[in-house]
Amino acid sequence: MLAALAGCGDNLAGTGDFQQVGHADLGARGMNAALAVAGDTVYVGSRIDKVGIAILDVSDRRHPVQIGEIPGDIAMSSRELRAFDDVLVVLRLQCSPELHGCTQASPQVETIDLYDIRDRAAPVMVSRIPIQGGGIRPKGPHEMYLRRDGDRVLLFVASPPVLLDVFDITDPAAPALVTTWNPGLRSQGQDDILHSVSVSLDGTQLFLSHQLSGLVIADATQMPDFTVLGSGLDFTPPATVGPHSTVEVPGRSLVIVTEEVYPPPYGMGCPWGKVRTVDTSDPAAPVQLAEIGVPENDPAFCATGTFDQITFTAHNATATRDLAFVTWHAAGLRAIDVSDPVSPRFVATFSPEPLPSVTTEDPGLGGAPIEMWSTPVIRDGLIYVIDVRNGLYILRYRGQFAGQLANDPFVEGNSNL
Repeated sequence: MLAALAGCGDNLAGTGDFQQVGHADLGARGMNAALAVAGDTVYVGSRIDKVGIAILDVSDRRHPVQIGEIPGDIAMSSRELRAFDDVLVVLRLQCSPELHGCTQASPQVETIDLYDIRDRAAPVMVSRIPIQGGGIRPKGPHEMYLRRDGDRVLLFVASPPVLLDVFDITDPAAPALVTTWNPGLRSQGQDDILHSVSVSLDGTQLFLSHQLSGLVIADATQMPDFTVLGSGLDFTPPATVGPHSTVEVPGRSLVIVTEEVYPPPYGMGCPWGKVRTVDTSDPAAPVQLAEIGVPENDPAFCATGTFDQITFTAHNATATRDLAFVTWHAAGLRAIDVSDPVSPRFVATFSPEPLPSVTTEDPGLGGAPIEMWSTPVIRDGLIYVIDVRNGLYILRYRGQFAGQLANDPFVEGNSNL
C-alpha cells in the first residue's frame, strides 16, 4: 500500500495493479532512453554514445526480440524517439561525460534525424535537421511533441533556453521550418529554461513547461504566430525546480504537470518532484488543484539518510480521461486516479525486478537499481515503458477505468497520434 502525503493526495490503498506481459533487457546494456512504437516494432534510444537505437520485434508481446540496431554517434545520445506511419523521428543530443558517461569530444551539432522505416528492421536516414543557434539566440533541443494536423505532420521542439521550433515533417525527406518563436519567458541560470512543449488535442493551445516562469499556455490558433495567454502558473514554494512537462487529459480542461528534481550536484535533491493537477478552464490563469507525491517526496524523508545519485521524482506522463501513468525514477511506474482532480490518488505501482548487473550503470542517477524514465506509450490496451537500467517492459493495467486504455488504439503523452 502506498501512503500519499498529507495535503498531496489521499492515503487510500491502491485499487488496481500492473501485470507484466513482456520484458526485454536489451542485453543488459543499461542507459536506455525513450522508445517509439511502430506497429509490431519498438525502437529504444540510448542515453549514451556507446550503443545505438535498439530495434525489437514485439509481435509476441510476451517475448520481445531484438532484431537490429541503428548505430550511435560519438558524444551524442538518441535521447527522444517518436514514430508515425513509416517514419522514425530521433532527437540526438550531446551527452555529458560526467552525468551520462559519454565520450568527451568537441561540441557536436544537435539534430533531429528522420528515418524511413518501411523495412522496420533496417531504417534508412532520409534527412537530418540541425538544431542550433548562435550569437544572441543560443539554443539546443531538449524535448519534442509530434502532431498530426490534418494532412500535415508537425514537430514542435523545445529549444532551451527559451525558443520553440516548429517543423513540417510530412515529407521526411524534405522537412521545412514553419516557425521559430520566442515566447518571451525568463532566461537566467541553468534551470531557467523552456524544458518542454505539448499541444492540446484540438490544436488550439500550446502548453509551455518553463522551469522558472512556470506553466504557460499560448494561443496556437494563428500558427505560425503564437500568443502567450496570461502570466502562467508558478509552483510554490518558489525554490522548487518548476514544470518539467505537461500532458493534457483527454476531453477535460485539465493537465498533468510533472516536476523532475535531480540529486546534487546536478539539482536541489530531496524532497524530489511531484505531480500537479491543473485546471485550464481559463488558459490565461491556470489553477493548481492538487499535488501528489510518493512517500520519498515528504521533506521528513530527507533526514533519514543520504541519497547520492538517487532521485524519487516524477518524470514523464501519459493520460487517459481518468488515469495518469507517470514514470517516477526510483519509485517505479505509478498509476494515478485523476477522476477527481482535486483529490488524485495512487492506484497502482510497478517496480521491476532489477537485473543483477548491466554493462553501464547510470553515473548520475544510478544509485538505485530501478529508474523508470520514459513517457509511457499505450498501444492496443497495453503499456510500453522504459527503465533506464533494466530495459523495456510491456504491462497491462488492471483496475477501475482500465477500459479507457482500449478506447484509443494508440496514446502517448508526447504526441496526438
